[in-house]
Amino acid sequence: MSDSTDTTQSAGGTLGWESFRFAVAALLFATAVIKIVNMAQILTGGGLLGTMPRLVAVTTFEAAVAVYLIVGNRCLAWLLTLTTFAIFVASTLYAISMDQPCDCFGGKLEPETVVVIDAVVLLLTACLRPRRWQVASPKLIRQLTVVTVVAGLVAGVAVWRYDVLLEKERSRLLVAEVLVGKPWPLNGQTDPRLSELDSGKWMILIARQDCGHCREMVARYFADPETHRPDERTAFFVFGGRDPQWRFQLDRVAFDPPSEALLSWPDGEPYVINPAIFLVDNGVVIDAAEGTESEQFLGSLLSGPEPATP
Repeated sequence: MSDSTDTTQSAGGTLGWESFRFAVAALLFATAVIKIVNMAQILTGGGLLGTMPRLVAVTTFEAAVAVYLIVGNRCLAWLLTLTTFAIFVASTLYAISMDQPCDCFGGKLEPETVVVIDAVVLLLTACLRPRRWQVASPKLIRQLTVVTVVAGLVAGVAVWRYDVLLEKERSRLLVAEVLVGKPWPLNGQTDPRLSELDSGKWMILIARQDCGHCREMVARYFADPETHRPDERTAFFVFGGRDPQWRFQLDRVAFDPPSEALLSWPDGEPYVINPAIFLVDNGVVIDAAEGTESEQFLGSLLSGPEPATP
């Protein structure tokens, strides 16, 4: 299936583009698989790929590029690799500047490590430039057909994985796009102490223990920890401590919940985008915001009528 009409030996001879392209293709396939396997962590990690359409698009693109590196014109594949990894480096640097995960390896590697890997691939690709150029490809239609079929299969697998995730782990996905209009999952069935969340109006906040921005947000809007809107109660969940247990408190928003107010997760710790705010009415989520949108959302909620205090 590969195009044998062009010669691509590099000046180095031993390690040329003809061999290196397979390593790059394997890397891209691996990252695509890792993204699909770690979909829940990516969608709740607050990173660059934290939305389903973006995650599917990038995963499909990686698979398509990998296939073309194997079956496509060698010179065009070289140019495609340069362009792809230049984009990857720029995207990862942007993630670093915004203090966000880049999700390139499913959140398993820090962005600083990922940008080094991408830069090395980019540099090696530039050094292993094909010696002879022949961009005409008599098998172009066949090559693009193979690329399209494989990319479509990968996209289908990603969507299927998302559906399975929603079906099997919905109770663990504390994500706005999943929960709005649905029952709030942390209730009396999770822990009897949370049974009060099944009725009445609630503003539920979730934040990571070591999140500096979250602490600033809480200090700004909840200088009085018992602040709440009229006819509404608050619940505050804190996660990310030394153990997977979450701490919580009702009617008080502060990062010092009682040490005995712990929640255990026999089926696994929930996935949540930090920080997150959910409005719940009689056990149903009616609105929510998470990540970078949380503070603006909270400000709009508390900037109306004067919040009530005990």
